[in-house]
Amino acid sequence: MYLAIIYEIFFLVYIIMASILAVILIKRKHKIAPIIIFLSIAGLIYSGYLEPQWIKIREQKIEVNKLNEEIKVVVIGDWHFRPFKGEKFANRAIAKVAALQPDLILMTGDFLFFDDLPAFEKDLRALGGLAKIAPTYTVLGNHDYGIVFPDESFLYTDSHREITKILEEQGIQVLSDEQEKVIIKDEEIVLAGFDEYWRKVRNPKKAVAGFAKNDDLKIGISHHPDIAYDQEGINLDLVVAGHTHGGQVRLPLIGALGDADSVMSKTDYGKYLPEHQPKIFNTVGIGESGPHLRFWNRPEIALLRIK
Repeated sequence: MYLAIIYEIFFLVYIIMASILAVILIKRKHKIAPIIIFLSIAGLIYSGYLEPQWIKIREQKIEVNKLNEEIKVVVIGDWHFRPFKGEKFANRAIAKVAALQPDLILMTGDFLFFDDLPAFEKDLRALGGLAKIAPTYTVLGNHDYGIVFPDESFLYTDSHREITKILEEQGIQVLSDEQEKVIIKDEEIVLAGFDEYWRKVRNPKKAVAGFAKNDDLKIGISHHPDIAYDQEGINLDLVVAGHTHGGQVRLPLIGALGDADSVMSKTDYGKYLPEHQPKIFNTVGIGESGPHLRFWNRPEIALLRIK
């Protein structure tokens, strides 16, 4: 929570001081500098307070040739609950999900950014609204375990047990190196939920034990897209993942600026990779890590039309 306050203070101080400086420069008859300053203020307000709230619906057709009838799967990743993006934001997103009438909802983890779980427990419980729409499954991400870097350095409190308990009380099933079979439109679909990739203690082979190339649709759910590049991904048809945030801040012609410490190329952040085996759908997520900034990269609810 302290980090959240620091970010907010920095943003407000910058806006106030930059505005004062621009007025002083205008009075001194400077022409270019005040315009640049006002553009930077407008950019900060847009990327810090407007775009992060501007949810888009992203639709993606995925051909797996294993289903007789198309199914609709909603994918949401990286909620990162924080001030200004809590229960009200979640309820707004859930209403958009309900309008899509999905058959299945999958989430890719990272429910927290800050380690003050009691402050965001109410926001987390709001996600129970998803389970009332369709069967909902999730995995956890590095922030839920308090892991910040791949070497398993800990900066935040490990809250994964508490998060799991809260989500399951709301009817959301948390998969941790586990399999789950679901029946949708008389079709059997196998979900393989992978535990946090940066954890040293995990068992991804358990999530795909007994898998073989057959007619059953097999979907892997992972916070990190990296699992799709490992041996465990070979017999999966599709891996849905988050973590990269699509770079969070993107620039035209340049692409993603943020680095997610992933084997996935930055040019592929937030993309659907149909030629990869397994196919990878990487969502840009719905929340933000670090400063609450997004640019050219709106938070999304993904609707996968799988056939």
